Amino acid sequence: MSTLLKRFGTVIDIAGLTVDECATLIGQSKPDGILALADGLLEKTASIAERLGLKFLSIEAAHLLTDKMAQRDALRIAGLEVPTTMPIQLPLDDSARQKIFADATFPSVLKPRMGEASRNTYRVDSTSELRECLLDLEAHGTPDRDFVLESFIPDAVPHIGGVDFAGYVSVESLVSDNTVSHLAVTGRTPMAEPFRETSAFIPAELSEHHRALVVALAERAVRAVKVTTGCVHTEIKFTPEGPRIIEVNGRIGGHVPDTLVTVTGIEIMPLAMRIALGERITFTCVPTCTKVGFVLHYYAPVGVRRIRAVSGLAALRLCPGVSSVTLNRGPGTEVDWREGSFGHVFAVSGSLAHHDELRELLQLIDSTVHIEGE
Repeated sequence: MSTLLKRFGTVIDIAGLTVDECATLIGQSKPDGILALADGLLEKTASIAERLGLKFLSIEAAHLLTDKMAQRDALRIAGLEVPTTMPIQLPLDDSARQKIFADATFPSVLKPRMGEASRNTYRVDSTSELRECLLDLEAHGTPDRDFVLESFIPDAVPHIGGVDFAGYVSVESLVSDNTVSHLAVTGRTPMAEPFRETSAFIPAELSEHHRALVVALAERAVRAVKVTTGCVHTEIKFTPEGPRIIEVNGRIGGHVPDTLVTVTGIEIMPLAMRIALGERITFTCVPTCTKVGFVLHYYAPVGVRRIRAVSGLAALRLCPGVSSVTLNRGPGTEVDWREGSFGHVFAVSGSLAHHDELRELLQLIDSTVHIEGE
């Protein structure tokens, strides 16, 4: 990647350097702006930006966007309903383990305190399941050491996100000079076991009432985590008591850039760069979508460790509305469900005229493509 990037400009390798060393080295090039769009880079980039006087997330905001415990506290202080959350740090001694079992409530979700892409995320419904999950994490030597156990956010019945679709959405937003603009409300399909996000489509299939509710809630969440500039991806779930925040991320949603430009013509990456350079960019309303854009991820079952064969992809490439079919894990490749979205076997992207066509495509994929593993 560094070889490729050198074709476009100066590349500075900051691997292994302290924040002060990074700021000194980067400062020599006199940059006009700074931008990071990966969760794990936000806090370090915020510290570098502060030292160089560049517009970016504050150090406090970067921390609230990456630490799920801190974020829950900030949302709660702002008056937003959030799940109960318990910190867990591995490895556990016997007394810590017993205290967790005594305090835990179910159903709950166990996930990294700082993580993304559904990695190492479990739903747990009992003390015995929690015990097995913790043993599994310790046995597989995961790089994540800090986890949170959160109470499961209940589903609204029926799903408000649309028939055959998931009951949660995300709101994609830009923040420029403390002004929040919402670019899209993204719909989802049901998760793959145990807790892996499968796909995203723009726009979500919502009534105007529910769309307004989630957009307003997303703005409250952005304010709560003190974002005044940058990109925000806010996940929201519909519950029997109304929409609730799942989490807020200080980046562009993983499926958003290509899908957004397909359905609205808006390229979000150049906008993020222009905001980083100090330009003020705002939208008065959520842009209108001309069609339904989608990116679909498909996984091997939880127990599969190696892919033997994937059949049916050639036929899928001929389907109307499908622009690309990408094999991510081919025959002979090892897979591990703990990788979350990064471990998908194949992806399908494109655009269709309406949501019913997307439902038909989902049914076709389920009946046409087969993943064999061992």
